[in-house]
Amino acid sequence: MNRPVVIVGGWLSSPADYTAMARVLAAPPYNRVVYITDINRLEWASLRDPHFSPVLDVVANTVQLALRETGAERVDLIGHSAGGRVARAYLGHQPYAGVVYDGQRYVASLTTLGTAHETYEVWVKEFAAQVNAFYPGAYYEHIQYRSVAGESVKGRKYGSPEEMLAYQSYETAFGNGEQIGDGIIPTVSCYLAGADNLVLKGARHAPYNAPSNWYGARSVIPLWYE
Repeated sequence: MNRPVVIVGGWLSSPADYTAMARVLAAPPYNRVVYITDINRLEWASLRDPHFSPVLDVVANTVQLALRETGAERVDLIGHSAGGRVARAYLGHQPYAGVVYDGQRYVASLTTLGTAHETYEVWVKEFAAQVNAFYPGAYYEHIQYRSVAGESVKGRKYGSPEEMLAYQSYETAFGNGEQIGDGIIPTVSCYLAGADNLVLKGARHAPYNAPSNWYGARSVIPLWYE
């Protein structure tokens, strides 16, 4: 039996951003049962670093729903952008804000898409530091980790609108705007020690501005899916 897939969305995303991706995974040749964490843009916007418990609670509840409805013992987690960092925290066996999620008991694999595992983003800096301190790299040996990065947009201070947006994003969050990435996250920031690190040339960050070539697009999924 195929394990169910649970998609954890990214910062300021909504479940609707991932429905097209879920349909692709649910159809041949993948034939997966897919769940999307129900976290809307306002709920993301209300979070303050390092207090991400509301999102972690949704992930935990979604995983339990997937296991209960499918009868599976474990799920495959897919975390997009900040969702990959949240997923790593959910796996943890140590208390977070007084709650032990210990999601590693229920997860077979974690695939992160455009997740900045190393980041200076002011709105997630403390939370990211905690995750890396307690669970560095591909921490749990029984979980298959894959980190997928895009290499598509070089940041430029003066260039096309897309290049200038990339420059601003890279500069603000990672200290260097003149590097390459997926348009939002620099490629090098997605490296996760011990994981299967995969760089996809041409892959873009998000469905809202690159529906045909972002990580969850029909043509891109086969490049990272096993």
